[in-house]
Amino acid sequence: MTHVIDKRKGPDFIVKSISWVVASCWLVIFVAWSYVYYAMPEHLTIFDPHGIYRQARTYWDIHLLKDAFIAINVLLLISIAGMVESILRHHRKTDRLPKTLIIMIIMSLVGMFVVSSLF
Repeated sequence: MTHVIDKRKGPDFIVKSISWVVASCWLVIFVAWSYVYYAMPEHLTIFDPHGIYRQARTYWDIHLLKDAFIAINVLLLISIAGMVESILRHHRKTDRLPKTLIIMIIMSLVGMFVVSSLF
């Protein structure tokens, strides 16, 4: 009868790097969301101190949408790289694929289609 000795003493470099990949994905999502938010058409309100003297932009800012599209592509690449790294490490029954990276891949694909439809 053979017993497998668990040589892992704690989180190794790959586990730590996957958590860093997930954190960087959230940062890129925030950056992409910021680009889309500032690219949206402007609406004048009574609380805008310069609203009386300027006209609101009634169209989407294409330059910011392009930056958002680039950020979403970077998100897709980072999350796929993290998923590949996790799959290559997946050796034991207790190893799991990070659900966050799967959600990030799906969100980036949906985001690419949404942002490209705004062009």
